Amino acid sequence: MKFTFSSAANLSIVKKPALCLVLVYLSPGLPSARITFIDLVYHLRLIAYNKHMAKRDNDLEFSVNAAFDEARAVVDKVPLYLVNGSLGAGKTSVLEFLLQQSDYKGSRVIENEYANENIDGYRLEGLAEMVTTLAGDCVCCSSKHALTRMLLDFCRNSPAPVFIEATGVARTMSLVEKLINAQIFNKYELMQSFYVIDAYEILHGIEPAHEVELQAADVILVTKEDLLNNNERAEYGIKLSALPYAKVLSAPHGRFDLSKLTTPSGLLAFFDTYDGELVVPDNPTYAVLDISGMKIAAATLEKIWPELFDTYKLRRMKGCFIDDNGVRHHLEATKNQIQIANSAAEEPAKIVLIGERADEITREVLSAQLMMFE
Repeated sequence: MKFTFSSAANLSIVKKPALCLVLVYLSPGLPSARITFIDLVYHLRLIAYNKHMAKRDNDLEFSVNAAFDEARAVVDKVPLYLVNGSLGAGKTSVLEFLLQQSDYKGSRVIENEYANENIDGYRLEGLAEMVTTLAGDCVCCSSKHALTRMLLDFCRNSPAPVFIEATGVARTMSLVEKLINAQIFNKYELMQSFYVIDAYEILHGIEPAHEVELQAADVILVTKEDLLNNNERAEYGIKLSALPYAKVLSAPHGRFDLSKLTTPSGLLAFFDTYDGELVVPDNPTYAVLDISGMKIAAATLEKIWPELFDTYKLRRMKGCFIDDNGVRHHLEATKNQIQIANSAAEEPAKIVLIGERADEITREVLSAQLMMFE
């Protein structure tokens, strides 16, 4: 009896190892080398499939409602890192830097986007083993089941580190309370809690809601100091030195001195002794505008930026736009500063706006504003 496995139809049985063994058993004349080939093809197909699925945001959907199998959990606790910070401070830049370090090779990332779309998740592609997004709300006040199921799934599959990048409106203490209630720290060890803040917030005054965030953080990372002008630097230096926090590090473009980190985190101890009220996250509105087909000049965006922020009480604007020459640009803006740089080719031509009245801004409204300032 002779079997040929070269055709696409016959190759499909390779996905069923038991069937392969039956065929081999029924074919005593089948060379043993053919068994090795079948086994090799099967495992190569399995590896390719797993690698492909690991890059999809919906990779964990199959297990969200599944019962957790305690027997499959890894023996050691999985290292967990929290990255939080104010809107537009540069949390993703910090995460990019961390994921490039050898200590965090193979890490898994849970990104929380307040808007219902993750337009800059491409920045972490290739840096993490898996990037999963919780979009459309704040991770500390909703999506409880999805977040905990993701974490439980991660810990049973690998001991590699896990990073949670919270949205800019999230409250770290509320997130920790959620994780404690779900008994996540039975399986994870909290290694570090980062809080990212930009230099302009220190200069103009830290928001009251962020005071507890800074107290709770193991490390405060200050970004965008390079954007301060000469007249602002002296006052900024005074206010920076007056901050009553133990570990404040400069993090230009998200990079900082890793030797300054100490583990494990002290956040859980702080949570146990904290007797104040947990700050309830505010709930600004958001808009995600598809601006593909629109031609926007960078100079015009720089002109309308203050008007948009004042009129609609915006706190954050980010995304990608295309100019008259077909060149793509990446946009990052807060109420204090705007940055426009070259964009990656894979970044979609969309703009996300977050703020008190952000949901009132449509593509038509933006077009009208642009025409007024051209």
